[in-house]
Amino acid sequence: MAAWVLAACLITDSLAVAEQPSASMSELASSPFQVEVTILSVETRQQTSQLTSVWHRVRIERVMAGEGLKPGDETAVVSQVRENTSGVPVPGSSGDRGPFKGPGGLPLKGDRARLFAGGSTGTLKTRSPNGWQETRRSVAFVAADGGSRGDESMSMLARLVSEAGVAAASMHLAADDDGRGSPGLPSVAGTTSLTDHHGLRFADGVVLCMQGCTLDSNPLRDFHEATHANLPLVGFGPSTRAFAYPAGPAAERWNERFARERFGTITTAIERSAKLRILPPDEQAASHPVLKGVAIPATGIVAPGPLERVDSLASDCRVLLWGVPADIDPAASGPIREPLLWVRELPRESGLPARRIAFMTLSRPEDFANAEVRLAAAQMIAWAMGEESRLSGERRAVIRRAGIAPSPAGPNR
Repeated sequence: MAAWVLAACLITDSLAVAEQPSASMSELASSPFQVEVTILSVETRQQTSQLTSVWHRVRIERVMAGEGLKPGDETAVVSQVRENTSGVPVPGSSGDRGPFKGPGGLPLKGDRARLFAGGSTGTLKTRSPNGWQETRRSVAFVAADGGSRGDESMSMLARLVSEAGVAAASMHLAADDDGRGSPGLPSVAGTTSLTDHHGLRFADGVVLCMQGCTLDSNPLRDFHEATHANLPLVGFGPSTRAFAYPAGPAAERWNERFARERFGTITTAIERSAKLRILPPDEQAASHPVLKGVAIPATGIVAPGPLERVDSLASDCRVLLWGVPADIDPAASGPIREPLLWVRELPRESGLPARRIAFMTLSRPEDFANAEVRLAAAQMIAWAMGEESRLSGERRAVIRRAGIAPSPAGPNR
């Protein structure tokens, strides 16, 4: 018997057989080991009538976090599957429930999977109860900008990143609480809730197009879980003005601090010009993955505008694109120049990858009618998710050819 299988016979687990709610993605993202693996073999051992140890022998294919591991390494992974035999349905998970077809929803031999775990390089211990995940990331798009057509823009970007293989996308639209603690139907004018706000907790990253929201406690809790730490975050347009709570603790925490802490600044719209001009990036900015393949002529690109006035950026923000009013000569526009697209990487505890954040002040469907703006926006999301390598030249060409796809008529219109 292989040593790693023999070890399974010696390990006991004192965890109770209580139901466990699935960990949010923010919680999983704090795991010391985050890897993609191929399953080489699977062994199971019944420990009690309600507890089974499942051992996977795996080959490491990709390391997102985990000192001492590298692609090509082989190691063991132990998961505990706990069964509730009371016959009474209890909300939550029971053991490491994943989307796979093995014991307890765990992977089978030959499967490719993403793993969040603790333990050591010799024996990884799966983060319970949902430390096994599909390899494809998921990204949640929040469109709640007071009817400024962010739902159309975000739906278009969601389709592009999904079709490009960057991540599976979900849409979360503005809504208002129905009075019973649940969101009602999508509503352009909604400010207090979001559709399927609980689903935000289980996305690998979040993309925002928000303005003037006053989220109630339940949706705000889920929003906070998805955006406060650990996970990639991308913002568009008015999202530095995402909240508009009346004076009080909520206003102090969310109206301005949210934008400054996440995006590194706040912005205000200025009507200097009906249109703005996107200036070509300098050589250093052009080399960033967000602008790979983006071609901006020396005369710039004219977009519908208006130009946003950006307050002083945090020192760790890196501006990739600048804009000026379209009716002013770029060569003479020095002090009027404003940041249009910037990125930041926030360091995390030892061994964990930096948190990636990106922001673009544009958000209207007409802005994304331009192929270069559209490509930069899609690559912002891919970069933040750590999936920029998935955007090959062919996939960039598809994004360039894509037109604006307005949201179908429905309750949000």
